[in-house]
Amino acid sequence: MENAFKVLFISLSLLLVLSIVLVTVSVPVYKANNFVIDFYDTELIAENIRNLEMNMTSIIYVKNNEGNWVEYERLHGDENRIWIPISQMPKNLINAFIAIEDETFYEHKGINFWRTLGALGNFYFKFDEQVFGGSTITQQLIKNVTSDKGKTAKRKFREIIRALLLETKVEKEQILEAYLNTIALGDGICGVEVAANYYFNKSVEDLTLLECATIASITQNPSKYAPLSDKSKVNNKTRRNTVLDKMLEHEMIDEKEYADSYDKDIEIDNTQKVEYESKVNSYFTDAIIDQVIADLAEKYKCDEDVASSMLYNGGYKIYSTMNPEIQNSMEEIYGNVKKYFNYYGKNLADERVHVQSAMTVMDYSGHIVGLVGGSGEKTVNRGLNRATSAPRQPGSTMKPIGVYALAIEKDLIHFTSKVKDEPIDYYYPDGSKGPKEWYDYYKGTITVDYALRKSANTIPVRLLKEMGVDDSYKFLTEKLKFKYINEKDKDLSSLALGGCSLGITTTESASAYAIFGNQGVFHEPTTYYKVEKINGEVVLDYDETGEQVISPATATIMNHLLQGVVYGSEGTGYRIKDFNKNFKAFAKTGTSSNANDSWMVAGTPYYVASVWYGFDMQQKVQNTT
Repeated sequence: MENAFKVLFISLSLLLVLSIVLVTVSVPVYKANNFVIDFYDTELIAENIRNLEMNMTSIIYVKNNEGNWVEYERLHGDENRIWIPISQMPKNLINAFIAIEDETFYEHKGINFWRTLGALGNFYFKFDEQVFGGSTITQQLIKNVTSDKGKTAKRKFREIIRALLLETKVEKEQILEAYLNTIALGDGICGVEVAANYYFNKSVEDLTLLECATIASITQNPSKYAPLSDKSKVNNKTRRNTVLDKMLEHEMIDEKEYADSYDKDIEIDNTQKVEYESKVNSYFTDAIIDQVIADLAEKYKCDEDVASSMLYNGGYKIYSTMNPEIQNSMEEIYGNVKKYFNYYGKNLADERVHVQSAMTVMDYSGHIVGLVGGSGEKTVNRGLNRATSAPRQPGSTMKPIGVYALAIEKDLIHFTSKVKDEPIDYYYPDGSKGPKEWYDYYKGTITVDYALRKSANTIPVRLLKEMGVDDSYKFLTEKLKFKYINEKDKDLSSLALGGCSLGITTTESASAYAIFGNQGVFHEPTTYYKVEKINGEVVLDYDETGEQVISPATATIMNHLLQGVVYGSEGTGYRIKDFNKNFKAFAKTGTSSNANDSWMVAGTPYYVASVWYGFDMQQKVQNTT
């Protein structure tokens, strides 16, 4: 058996020599040889290294109170990686890895011939108790960025050739930078920046010598040396002492630095992992994930599974529109079921459930600043988000956007116009008059102002009949981008009174009402300003332009009419009139048929918000006017 090992050892030695000769003398040989034809994916590996695209963690940023972008949340697949330039890494960290992993890194051409042979011989003949790997940093990088990790002679030969080829295409510093940003460092962590975050609650550029040695000690066997348990901390201490020994041996540190760090205990602070690695995302994070995936799929003409993989592994920087203070306040209220949602009904399983709700807040340029898609504790990621994907009948909140704004735009009515609150012949399918008024009688001739603040039903129906449902339908679907309004809704009940077959969401509702506070410009709602690759290339950029969908004059009239809902006599939105004395708000309330859904859409000079309140399984809720 020993002779067989010797034969294998000699054969692999000759294979190494042949590899070097082939690469340095006649690279084209590989093209003609089926055994090694897949080595030419080395060009792709090299290109990925140059472009910094190797399964990186995507990060969502928000603006803090000072207007600076700060990290909010990290999105990643199985591996968590954040790219950082080698220029921002401490010299001690770079030297620690070179000392323990590849002390001849700057001299070799991709492989360390003698070390590889030594490691191979020691594996079989055990002539040295100290075990070191034979792979160079270049070889380890190749394993990190490919799925070619099997323990076979063919795989090892591919790795050797790839390493030799890679060093002819990529500079040493680029190889080292890529390696330090992709190396596995325990608990799903890849790269030195994330390791510094999670083990020491700091950025990599702030690491001490002892901390640098600690991180460099992990890579040989993360499950053994990652300092997360008492046993692994002891193992790491032994290993990092070896790292310090090597650094001193190669004159990377002096005697004092060595003495100050050798055999010292290390303090682990992994609180940052808890801060950024939320097990259950907020509803806003769910919404931004959904939007980015959809927009990536559209941009690159791919399906959403591919776009999802791009998001979670693409290292994108996502600059979100969220206002953390607003979002936190909303989450605090929506999480307090006992105080705010202490009203119960039944679900499909006949179980007792508390009332649900959703809310979207945005500015007048389409930027969503806060979003909550349900009341109570959120328990799953990317589940039902009622603010973005659960349309409900909007009731009377449809009247301003489905009828009144267009009627003013078409010069059918003015602010001071008088209209008739009287039943309309043949309103109902059986030929009877209608619609009924929620206040149980008809008021006769009234002003438009009063009709809107009192939420009369006959007025918008009469106006819609005069305009025609086609104009209203086109306005809602083509200009205001309501995606759940469909052909079934081309009738008076749906477009004038909100009795839609499916309905609208709070996000759609808020963006529609924003035209009454920004001079008539519609902006599609967005959760991000822009999305960048880690190299700074912008891949998604929100268009701030918007579209003028009604005239500024119409928008101003509608704003004043809707202020009457809050401050006017008998206005249905009077409950919010004392909210702030420094500015005027505009609003509209709505209740769907059978009182299954209650709505409030309101705007201030700064933001517009839409709130829905009801049950997932339709049933009557308390009357909220």
